[in-house]
Amino acid sequence: MNINYILYLIIFFIFVYFIFKKYEILQENVDYSDHKKLGKANKAPILIGGLFIVTSLLVCLPINLIFFKIASISIFLVGILSDKNIISSPKLRLFLQISVIFFLVHFESLNIVRVNIGFIDYLLNINYFNYFLTIFCFAVLINGSNFLDGLNGLISGYFILVLASIFYISNYHINLNNEIKDIINLLLIITIIFYIFNLFGIVYLGDSGSYLLSISIGFILIKMHQHTNFISPYYIANMLWYPAFENLFSLLRRFLGKNKISSADKLHLHQLIFRFLRSKTAIKDDWMNTLSGLILIIMNIPSIYIATNYYFHSVILVSIIFYNLSFYLLIYYFLSKNFRLKK
Repeated sequence: MNINYILYLIIFFIFVYFIFKKYEILQENVDYSDHKKLGKANKAPILIGGLFIVTSLLVCLPINLIFFKIASISIFLVGILSDKNIISSPKLRLFLQISVIFFLVHFESLNIVRVNIGFIDYLLNINYFNYFLTIFCFAVLINGSNFLDGLNGLISGYFILVLASIFYISNYHINLNNEIKDIINLLLIITIIFYIFNLFGIVYLGDSGSYLLSISIGFILIKMHQHTNFISPYYIANMLWYPAFENLFSLLRRFLGKNKISSADKLHLHQLIFRFLRSKTAIKDDWMNTLSGLILIIMNIPSIYIATNYYFHSVILVSIIFYNLSFYLLIYYFLSKNFRLKK
């Protein structure tokens, strides 16, 4: 990966931003009742994050990652169609997501090797079950990441922590092939660049960006999982627990509340934290948005740090997962009791 490409991409990113802003390309009309719009600074946010990421992947990565590149372009386009509300049906959107995931899983031979649970490991030897579970995990990750793209810097900041952990392990503890290392290095750099702009509400990922970033990180983690038995599968679970649990918990919450599971609401944890802080301080919503995201990122630092140092120790990793889930539910219970909003 040529570092000059990164410099060119930054210049390109800034240039495209001003062009898109001037001609109102990929701008989103903000409805502040929408579940993902919490005090955003820009009245017409520019959803350029996905374009920046996909361009970087196409330009900087070698041609022999062709299947990954095709999947990246495809999931980016699905996200663009969703951002522009051309795809408004949740069922159609999910079908297209699964189609792209299936393509990537099939042609890159991605599979979950083991979870260290006897009967599930036995089932993983059945190809159809393995296909189903791998695709299901990708779909949960992609949509969970999209749920979290509601505060400035939240999902990009969280994924910076994940990518930093992956970068450390892949460079100092295991030997991955150079192509996968290139993806890790590139994603870490461009996510940091994007995060700086996103933190101040200048640009946003949009569905195209959150889909692309999450499927890329899922791809990297499964490749690491396939490459060595030394990494516990629960290391991957620790890296992705937050978007995955946010998705599954939200669906369960809506189902138990007898609401349509595909209907957006304002009851995600990050939204409750935002409204709790807003009720206690006089800080402007734009800054409160960023502060809420930072708090959630900081809350995840200890568990990711521990998981990074004990990536091989399943008992410790499972304990961290239980701690994260318990802490999440405890905070959620408190906030939902005291600051619950109408859906």
